Amino acid sequence: MKRRSVIGPAALAMATALLFGAATAAQEEEPSPGLQQLGNDLFAELLFNNQGTGFAIACSVCHAIGESVPGKPERYYADHTPTSLTANRETTERNAQTLADASRAEVFGWDGAYDSMEDMILDKLVGKQYGWSDEDRDAGMDNATYVLLNEGHNAISGVPYLDQFQEVYGLDLESLPRPEVAAAAARALADYTRTLSYTMTARWDAFAEQNRFRKQPNDGEDMLNYAASIESRIFNQEGRNLIRRPEGFTETAYEGFKTFFRAFDVESVGNCVRCHVPPTFSDYALHGTGAGDFKTPPLRNLARTDPYLHDGSAATLEDAIRAHMALAEAADSEQEGVDPLFGEINISDADIEPLVLFLQMLEEVGPDNFRHYLINFE
Repeated sequence: MKRRSVIGPAALAMATALLFGAATAAQEEEPSPGLQQLGNDLFAELLFNNQGTGFAIACSVCHAIGESVPGKPERYYADHTPTSLTANRETTERNAQTLADASRAEVFGWDGAYDSMEDMILDKLVGKQYGWSDEDRDAGMDNATYVLLNEGHNAISGVPYLDQFQEVYGLDLESLPRPEVAAAAARALADYTRTLSYTMTARWDAFAEQNRFRKQPNDGEDMLNYAASIESRIFNQEGRNLIRRPEGFTETAYEGFKTFFRAFDVESVGNCVRCHVPPTFSDYALHGTGAGDFKTPPLRNLARTDPYLHDGSAATLEDAIRAHMALAEAADSEQEGVDPLFGEINISDADIEPLVLFLQMLEEVGPDNFRHYLINFE
């Protein structure tokens, strides 16, 4: 697959090399207050878009967090709509995925079109998402440079971008060539995105701790082996009547958990864990759907990231599960472009409610509330 690049390879490589050392240091340590502030400012910046469109776009518009829109459900770095609007008020082709732990992926975008998060972000800043046509990309680059150098500061922190980049990366933006200024913004946004992670505080996490289920496979472990280890642990715990379920983790949700992890049987075989790998419940790999190859989405906090699938066509979890049941049939009939792994799903209508209830057990409650589920059981 051809990867997208928005500036010449040499310029992008030079810009990346210039910033790489500082960026690596920022990733390996706890994010600094300076990076958090710079990231927050850039994430909410409304001036990168083509001002001639009359419609303001920022990262935070499509990747909303919390109750960002009055009267709308809480979001978790996701949009409220099946597909997002560009600055030109055109509809995109893809649903805005959550950004939590997005840096775990090796390729980026639903279709894996980008080799790096930086390249993907830069493509958004100076491309169609922000109202710049293919012919206008140079103008988009000039605009991003102007905003960073001349607009002074974002309204959130009130601190000039020039000062922020100097503090966080030791970069003098005014001395950089134009492509490197825009690349610096993409690098800072990528580093900020790398700080966005799941809290691992769902009832599933409490359930796994209480019953000593391995919460993720070992490095390099085959997923069938991991699934087998979970099934073995279930058999052991049930045989001694030792299964403990945190408050709200119902018997039906428990049945859904078993279906989700089950890879060996003749019925109620979700085989979900083959692609939706803990702890984030994604392998971040591309799988054929018959409509293209798309990356496995993570499954935590689904109540705050609906609608689902690459095009937002599944309004509910039940819709998403039924879409996978249809893919299982397509794989069984060897439909072109459908990953054979889908053919290993063998579930019926009776399995849908338990699976939905289990997926709801992946909703995180935050560190302060997590202890409640560790000590209160059904």
